[in-house]
Amino acid sequence: MAAAVKQRESNIELFRIVLMLMIIAHHYVVNSGVEGLYDYSNVSGNQVFLELWGWGGKVGVNCFLLVTGYFMYRGHFTWRKFLRLYLEVKFYKLAIALIFVLAGRQALTAGYCFNTVFNVAVFMGTTFSTTFIALFLLVPFINRLVGVLDRRAHAWLVMTLLLIYTLVGTFFNRNFTGDIGWFVTVYLIGAYIGRYPMARMDSLGRTAAFAALAVIVSLASVMAITFAPQLAGRMNVYYFLTDANRIMAIVSAVALFLFFKNLPMRHNRLINLAATATFGVLLIHTHSDLSPWLWGDVLNVKGHFADNLLWLHAIASCAGIYLVCVIIDLLRQRLLEQPLFNWLDTRFPSLNNPH
Repeated sequence: MAAAVKQRESNIELFRIVLMLMIIAHHYVVNSGVEGLYDYSNVSGNQVFLELWGWGGKVGVNCFLLVTGYFMYRGHFTWRKFLRLYLEVKFYKLAIALIFVLAGRQALTAGYCFNTVFNVAVFMGTTFSTTFIALFLLVPFINRLVGVLDRRAHAWLVMTLLLIYTLVGTFFNRNFTGDIGWFVTVYLIGAYIGRYPMARMDSLGRTAAFAALAVIVSLASVMAITFAPQLAGRMNVYYFLTDANRIMAIVSAVALFLFFKNLPMRHNRLINLAATATFGVLLIHTHSDLSPWLWGDVLNVKGHFADNLLWLHAIASCAGIYLVCVIIDLLRQRLLEQPLFNWLDTRFPSLNNPH
């Protein structure tokens, strides 16, 4: 028999939805090619809008890892959970690839087949989903480590890792976004927040101010680079946010997580239902075959760069992507995942044994 499912906290589920919208907005900018139209000698209002619109992609990645650490350090790894994660990744990789091959938009080469079938191994360390699978396998061992660390040792471990990944990464321009070590680092931060609550960080007012300040500083860093003559066009405007290990990407993530953790909210069935599709939304809209078609052919982001209503196109596009992907993933859950795992729970109940 499957274990009873614990009711999800709607404030955290709302957080997941907000994060996915931030990530989609980021991809609207960085995956569409519209950045190639920027002119730093004559910065337009639309360029400023897009630079600010796309600020939060790596922040969102960190937030998902924080949430994972916060809840899973006190939970249990089961092969059932892992299988659900792995099969979801494989389903979207294979299904979307098949659609594009049948539609004649993708050639069926040996290399393409190999990369599609073995995508988890091939792209390990380069995509969120594949590296997250690796993190998931390490969770039982990380949790044992967390269990033997006292507060001081846990804090020193986190600070040492942040020194390596964030301070060195930010000020010596090193990128560790897909590095499993960075995923473990953020997981450990989430676990620390869960293990050692601090009164000042349990205040909604303080965490709201912290979150607002972090977002303002992040956006200010984008604008500072945009309008600095010696940097504009030579340095990525998202320098302090461009990879998950950069200082403002992790500071903003922690600040936003603390705010939503403290946000008082009643159970909301609709929010909780939509949030179950969050990972599916990520897998669908970032698929390597679908992404160029989506941002180029369907939405034609570059073609709208000079429009007066670019902001409306951006909002409608990102909201539409989210809603369509949620519907697709809820159908997947209902028609494929639930029947499969109902059968597996009956035939292989040991899959749900904790490790």
